[in-house]
Amino acid sequence: MKTITNVKIFDGVSFREESAVTFSDGVILSLNNRADGENLHGLLLCPGFVDIHMHGIKGLDSMRAGDIAKMSQTEVQYGVTAYCPTSITETAERTQSYLADIRAAMACNRGARILGAHLEGPFLAESVRGIHDINKLKDPKISTFRDLTRGNEDLVMRVTLAPERHGGMELVKYLSDRGVCVSIGHSVATSMETSMAIGLGVTSSTHTFNGMETLHHRKPGVLGVILTDPNICAEFIADLVHIDPIVIRLIYQSKGPSSCFFCTDSMEAAGMPDGEYFLGREHILVESGVAQKNGKLAGSTLTMDQGLRNLVFNVGIPLPHAIQMGTQTPADLIRRTDLGRIRPGAKADFVVLDQALNVIATFVRGICEYRAD
Repeated sequence: MKTITNVKIFDGVSFREESAVTFSDGVILSLNNRADGENLHGLLLCPGFVDIHMHGIKGLDSMRAGDIAKMSQTEVQYGVTAYCPTSITETAERTQSYLADIRAAMACNRGARILGAHLEGPFLAESVRGIHDINKLKDPKISTFRDLTRGNEDLVMRVTLAPERHGGMELVKYLSDRGVCVSIGHSVATSMETSMAIGLGVTSSTHTFNGMETLHHRKPGVLGVILTDPNICAEFIADLVHIDPIVIRLIYQSKGPSSCFFCTDSMEAAGMPDGEYFLGREHILVESGVAQKNGKLAGSTLTMDQGLRNLVFNVGIPLPHAIQMGTQTPADLIRRTDLGRIRPGAKADFVVLDQALNVIATFVRGICEYRAD
């Protein structure tokens, strides 16, 4: 049993009166006011960040063999305690290799938790595909999904798709019935098609405003439904590049902190200097921290801790809501109510931040996996 004391505790929704947390065997036992334990001198303790959309970080890429296990050790430097390594549109063979890599990495049980796979592609609309390979896009048929995930379907936590494509509605229901988080993204669905997909089980959007048609006052489309339907949770990239701070405020004010969340959509250049990198097999140029291919944004170089700082210091979102949008809200979306919160019975996964919201320490399974020098 261990106690961390003299901390300002944020439980995922609000600040607590208690000043200490006691945990054992990777689970939080109690919040209390004990004085015996590791004294962290008034620092902020909150749930670890949950990033359910990231492709890579610090020279590591989710589609490169052997990199995912290393990602778990790297993510904790940025306060991430749980994440979904995300794919890009690829062949069935390479997608199956990516899934097998996730299974092997999950067995290591060190560093940030791997929650499962997030498949972004190949079930995307051609006109808003971004840098996804047009030659590898496919209709979202149940049979195609089974071929892509053969032997590893149980690892799939989240799927981004365009439900308007042939077979899309059937696949939405198939996935939803199996507990998979289905997300609308890279889609040109009409508002009626979007609402139909939500009725069948779509619960989130992927990088809202990106990979979608512009909001039109007579053709509200995907965006109009995302911003107004309480049954869908809106993901957005908090790098201040993909969408303007005013647009972030629009999402936040439309949805509230329990129905929108931020991700990184990071690629291997996150945490690295400008230069030439890869996103899967796509060649990416990073200049001034912006990742692009042929003038199109190609993931981001964002980390979750920087995303939090951006929301609080640049967008003006209240700290409690900003933290919730990077912890409890994404955890709730994927039905992991044991993550993203500080309370008895939850996993002992938390991050310690200073006043400037820099990561001082990261705990996963009750073990300190990272401590700043």
